Amino acid sequence: MNLSARLPGQWWRRWLARRLPAARRQDLTHRSVFILPTALGIGYLVLCGVLFIFGTNYQNNLILALCFLLISLFNTSLLLSFRNLAGLTVAGGEGHSRHAGDALPFDITLSSERAHYHLELRFPGGVNRYVSKVGPRAVTVQALHPPHRRGRLRPDRLVIASAYPLGLCRAWSRLDLDQSALVWPEPQAGGQLPVPAASEGDHQNRRHRAGVDDFHGLAPWQRGHSLARVAWKQAARSGEWQTKTFVTPEGVPTELALDPALPLEAGLSRLTHQLEQLHRRHQPYALRLGPQRYGPDSSEAHRRRCLDALACYPESP
Repeated sequence: MNLSARLPGQWWRRWLARRLPAARRQDLTHRSVFILPTALGIGYLVLCGVLFIFGTNYQNNLILALCFLLISLFNTSLLLSFRNLAGLTVAGGEGHSRHAGDALPFDITLSSERAHYHLELRFPGGVNRYVSKVGPRAVTVQALHPPHRRGRLRPDRLVIASAYPLGLCRAWSRLDLDQSALVWPEPQAGGQLPVPAASEGDHQNRRHRAGVDDFHGLAPWQRGHSLARVAWKQAARSGEWQTKTFVTPEGVPTELALDPALPLEAGLSRLTHQLEQLHRRHQPYALRLGPQRYGPDSSEAHRRRCLDALACYPESP
């Protein structure tokens, strides 16, 4: 029974893949726009049918004229609803990585040579993103994809729809914009941070970064440097302007690795929490995953490299 329930959905996805193949940039045409009456539109048509029955039964030309007027209005709404989507250009942008359990934003750019009004964008299961107007100037919005498990995510087709102008008909399209994003493991607290292995040369070899804690030396003064840091004594003695530089010691790097006593996903979540803690403290750390070692470093680029590596780590068989 479950198999038979899945067959219509599989057939529908295969048909969409043939009719609307994946592409980063797509123009909406008569092949990609679908339209059906809304609940309000169905009630409107029922009313027109009732008026027609009454008009023919009582041979009342006034009621028949009203019925035909309402039907022509519905037909006009049908055409305008289709025109409000046709001609729109939709381009997929960057997918932003997030932790598992968080919604993932994907950039969507909309543009057209003429105006389009009251558009709705959403991924299946996600929240609607409303755009009031799109014109020749491109509009970039973010559509939120529902939370997903760790790994690489290829989102389902984006639904773009509109019931403009009267709400009687709903025109929509389902587009595969060939986007992807990495879902990082969900941070889970637990355990203690590994203690850095100190050595005799740690104090001589410890890393430093620009800061305000310790005096580091003098450097040639350049336009734009603060006058408060000018070494005035040296300037008075030699006539050459120099500026004082300061550094902040980063400490001994901490090395993170998977705990073999934990299940894989729990270990990855623990590592994610630990490296996020170290990053917030601006403390250098290295990450070892099998034969690969990342760092040590404390920059934002290093954090993203480590989180991407955790997201792509192979699942246990």
